[in-house]
Amino acid sequence: MFGLVAPVLLFLAASQSTEAATLTVKTSPARSSEAYATLVYGEEFVLAARVLGQSLRESGTTRDMVALTTGSLKASSELTLAADGWRVVHVAPVHNPGTGPQPTGFPPRFAYVYTKLYIFKMTEYKKIVFLDADALVIRNMDVIFKCPGFCATLRHSERFNTGVMSLVPSMELYDDMMAKMKDMPSYTGGDQGFLNSYFPSFAHAPLFDPDTPYTPDQYKATAGTDSESAHQLEPQQHQRGQQYMRLPTTFNADVGLYVVGSNRWMLPRSSLYIIHFTLGPFKPWVWWSGWLVLENPAWQAYRARLPVDSRGLTQGLTPRQLFAERWMVLLPWAVLGAAIYLQWSILAPALAQAISVLPAVSHLMRSRRQTTPQGSPSTAASWGPSSLGPGGNDAVLRMAGSASSGSTFGGGEVFPKYFMSGSLAAGYGCVVLVVITTILIVPSEVDPVYGWILSYEWGFMLLGLMYGGFLRTCYRWGRRAGHHAALQVPKLHSPPPLPLLETAASAAFLVASLLIAPWLGRMLGITSFAGTIVATVFIGLGVIIVSTVQFVFLPTQWYVAGRIAGSGPRAA
Repeated sequence: MFGLVAPVLLFLAASQSTEAATLTVKTSPARSSEAYATLVYGEEFVLAARVLGQSLRESGTTRDMVALTTGSLKASSELTLAADGWRVVHVAPVHNPGTGPQPTGFPPRFAYVYTKLYIFKMTEYKKIVFLDADALVIRNMDVIFKCPGFCATLRHSERFNTGVMSLVPSMELYDDMMAKMKDMPSYTGGDQGFLNSYFPSFAHAPLFDPDTPYTPDQYKATAGTDSESAHQLEPQQHQRGQQYMRLPTTFNADVGLYVVGSNRWMLPRSSLYIIHFTLGPFKPWVWWSGWLVLENPAWQAYRARLPVDSRGLTQGLTPRQLFAERWMVLLPWAVLGAAIYLQWSILAPALAQAISVLPAVSHLMRSRRQTTPQGSPSTAASWGPSSLGPGGNDAVLRMAGSASSGSTFGGGEVFPKYFMSGSLAAGYGCVVLVVITTILIVPSEVDPVYGWILSYEWGFMLLGLMYGGFLRTCYRWGRRAGHHAALQVPKLHSPPPLPLLETAASAAFLVASLLIAPWLGRMLGITSFAGTIVATVFIGLGVIIVSTVQFVFLPTQWYVAGRIAGSGPRAA
């Protein structure tokens, strides 16, 4: 079976390679005096920048859209951004000087975030509004260009967030920043910490009112009415004509606060201009994040309206995602069909047995309720279907009990040493490997519907292949060990039955539980972040408990089946 899966895994690994960046897009001249700008660090931010651009276009803005790139993008990606209306500008990357409090100076993802400071030298524009690529404009926000000087939104009381900034470019200001960058501390290890150190009194700035038609003179008068604010502004800022104003929350609505507030905004959503997806692991282009962040579908809606890119693909797809949606969805079904075809000689009798015993099970259970006192030992070991025959489960339990108590139960060790603990480790080891493999092969930016389908299909298929192979190994191990005295019990059927029914029942429980687990909160009407996590953890604990039992019991059943089928200590 792995022969069918391996070529797909190799293709996916090869598709991760990045084509050489070719700067085929020449920087076009500015088309307006004001512009929105974003920084596209690498290929992983192209889709985010495209959706941001789509939201700006749909808002009706007439300002330029500028995408800063360091030459790390594929030629096709630059052509796509240009076709979307972005003015692609190539800039030299600015290495992070690493003056933050972290042991290495900054997190790895902050290696070139200081390149963002290039916006302060874009003097071809009178005003620049910088937007992080993970922002989404949900209504026209051109009024932000009225904010004079340097404008940003406060976070954490005295700190401002650099994901949305309005500023007046100045070469003098930019050169001063470059000169002080290495020596000025950064509490985040990145550009945000540096700019907060560079503008230390920003928290005292007056609040920008979008309904006020500000002019530079009016702004100076407004700032001068607050003696404390005027006193706190840095002298160099007065000299350069740079002033501060605080942007209202509506210009930088933090989705993190939305999630903490039980997926509710503190302000009417209709009053917001920008939703900023600040939660690192829950970016809206990550297919599974919408499970917890209920604003992600709004981002996906803009993605669905993206124009055709330079490769002829729609909805922000990449060739890898397209391959996943067209072919990776079908492969698990092909593997399942092949497995049924190849193993039909074994599966058919088990299926026939399962169908044939259903009426008997129903009759026995009714008879037991009507004629047998609860807990009677006379029927405890005889009712219920088992691939090992009547009494087969009882034999497994007796062997497991004797193994756990250290008894040899009739001569010879019942199970190999550490069989139980090894079986448990193998079961959870398979689960960990499957989870890691699934995360690696399912593209993170795939459509959420396909993401869930692919994760379930590939997860169940890989788990079936891996754990199924382990169970077959237990069976062959048992055959080599041969018969055991504990198996000589009355009414025990002869080989060759396999515990397929028990295995299928366990698999059905696991599949059903994992299908329900992420959505239990929604089924119960829970919409809050914490409530969703609690509901998922609750059902997850139940799955872990039952899986722990099955990861021990199933291998023993297959091992016992092998010992029944064996003809002696050296049976093949």
